[in-house]
Amino acid sequence: MQFVDAKTRNERLSKDMGVFLAGCGLVRATRAIGRLRYDVNGFLIFVVPQGYRTEEYEAAALAIIRVKRDDWVEKEIRIRLANPPRKKGVVHRPISIFDLSGVDILIAKDIASVPRDVCFAATAVLYVEPPTTQHINAARRLLGNSPFSDDVAAMLAKCPQNVQLAAVLKPTFTKDNIHEIDDFDRIETNGPSLFDLPGYEEVKPWARDLVKGVSRWRQRTLEWKLTRAGVLVSGLPGTGKTLFASALATALGMRLVSTTVGAWQATGTLDDMLAAMRKTFESVNDGKGAVLFIDEIDAIGTRLTRPSGHHGDHYWQVVVTDFLTLLSSLGEGVIIVAATNYPDWIDPAILRAGRIDEHFTLSLPNKLTRAEILSHHAGGVLPLESLVDIAEDLDGKAGADLERLVRDALRTARSEDRELELRDLEAQLPEKLRYSPEQCLRLAVHESGHALAALALGHATGATIEIKETFDPSLDAFIGGTTTYDLIPDYFPTATSLRNRIAVSLAGMAAEIAVFGDPSIGSGGEIGSDVERATAIARRMVGSYGLGKTPVFMGTVKELANKPLPERLEVEVSQMLAEENERMLSMMTEERERVLALAADIVTHGTVKIERGGLADAA
Repeated sequence: MQFVDAKTRNERLSKDMGVFLAGCGLVRATRAIGRLRYDVNGFLIFVVPQGYRTEEYEAAALAIIRVKRDDWVEKEIRIRLANPPRKKGVVHRPISIFDLSGVDILIAKDIASVPRDVCFAATAVLYVEPPTTQHINAARRLLGNSPFSDDVAAMLAKCPQNVQLAAVLKPTFTKDNIHEIDDFDRIETNGPSLFDLPGYEEVKPWARDLVKGVSRWRQRTLEWKLTRAGVLVSGLPGTGKTLFASALATALGMRLVSTTVGAWQATGTLDDMLAAMRKTFESVNDGKGAVLFIDEIDAIGTRLTRPSGHHGDHYWQVVVTDFLTLLSSLGEGVIIVAATNYPDWIDPAILRAGRIDEHFTLSLPNKLTRAEILSHHAGGVLPLESLVDIAEDLDGKAGADLERLVRDALRTARSEDRELELRDLEAQLPEKLRYSPEQCLRLAVHESGHALAALALGHATGATIEIKETFDPSLDAFIGGTTTYDLIPDYFPTATSLRNRIAVSLAGMAAEIAVFGDPSIGSGGEIGSDVERATAIARRMVGSYGLGKTPVFMGTVKELANKPLPERLEVEVSQMLAEENERMLSMMTEERERVLALAADIVTHGTVKIERGGLADAA
């Protein structure tokens, strides 16, 4: 490979300031191998700065090597992109060790996009740095414009590629223009800011710190590595994960790019899925700032800690590895927001520091927050105080449900050509049925069993018990009673303390049997129920923790994922559950009068708190 002389090179580069700045970076990078007046055997790999386009570097590379005039075929062979853009109807051909004939310069956005054997074959891998202050002022002089002051040039050297070029091309540049630069990549949005929305109290403090950091990054007073962020938001459907990402982008003044893992997978084969995933990351890796929202992040899969021999193992290994590479090579200004209903299904490597290392669980809104959400969607036309009673009847409703309720109420008001009124919202309330006195007592007995067992077994120092008077029959499941605990920390669980957790889970059903002679279905039927929790703990003890009769490891807690174990171990799980159930039946039968007394107190007051020692206080 031969390079043109400096005079010819500068003449070629000076025709386009973007190409000139790119060429300065290429020439500077070659200092590691000697000056360009010498020939170079083999080919060079140039890795452009993060967030910079490859087009200018491709053109600059053509300007600094000897290429016959108008020989476009030779140009396309000698200067290539490691991973050229995909074109419809054309086979995608990233660089390969079997396709290096005639290559002089290979340009890559990321060294990870270049196969290792190609890197090995190269004469050198050269990392191109962004333009220096001297390069930027040289470009100004070539245009006949006054050079920047040292402070302004230093500031521009830290800016994205588009900002640098815009400043270089502007004929006159004043101090006032510096403030305009800060708003180049701010996005004007009509959606609400996160801080204008009710709820999200779990995550707002983190978001405020992020907004401050991004502002300082835009002003070039804070490095991006001290600002960059990845956050996982999890929660039940309808808790506002998608709205959170949109509202965060608005608060940051960034564009929102939304995708789902399912959309990547729907493109076809493994190669198609990887290509779709990379294209999404490329679309935000421009240095301008963006919030990348990835829904269904759990569907990205997980790598097993040990091979299972299944054919699908290789698929997930490749997908997760490629995803981790993309996360690690994110350019400046990209905030990752991932969402899932199943945080435990995510590969731990994805959640490590420097990737998606923050996690917030979005809970269902409480009564006051529900009222605030109703007021927000109603446009603030109804006093907040008037909405609190309505919110009381919407227990268990997610933010999306509340939005739909207000939308239906507004539709009713519009159909009558009037403003929204309180009665429109009241008309949308679900029909509630009242629990019978016997059902209320059963709910109270059930929760009393949990609470008394937790205190007796040293699981908690206090418990607050609450039962509901009504329920919504349209729901698939409804919570009639809840017990919250002042837990005793158990950072190093033993077989005994884990068994006690199983016992507490089964104590509610045992109390029902002790008092009424038979249990209700309220202890099972869904994930998170009493029986499901007890079964999950027993399976982990036997199949993962080695705390069964015979110490054995069938997989990590994550790998087991509450799936059935081999039959002989399931027999042991069943025996463990039976033993703890018998223990609780014995305890609740012995404490039957105490259970009934506490239950009667709960029915009378609705909410009761008890402390270790048996004292009860009506809340």
